[in-house]
Amino acid sequence: MQELFAQLFWGNEDVSHAVVCLCEDIPGYHSAKTAYEQVLSQVREQIGFELCDQLLSRLAECSSYEAYAYYAVGLGLRETIFRALCG
Repeated sequence: MQELFAQLFWGNEDVSHAVVCLCEDIPGYHSAKTAYEQVLSQVREQIGFELCDQLLSRLAECSSYEAYAYYAVGLGLRETIFRALCG
């Protein structure tokens, strides 16, 4: 089951595009992204590009697993609620 979810959502261009579009409409996203990019620039200057790139790669990897877990939990909660309602 986990492999199925991974195939459906990770690396899926349609899902990635939908997420980008959704982020564009979330209030506060642009200011948060700008603030992030400013801090990232400062960090990159302090520790260098290579180490910063490694840090971002590991952070993205961990974050994707966490996002997947939250999504899976959300699916489970919806299934539980649906089953309870249809009982």
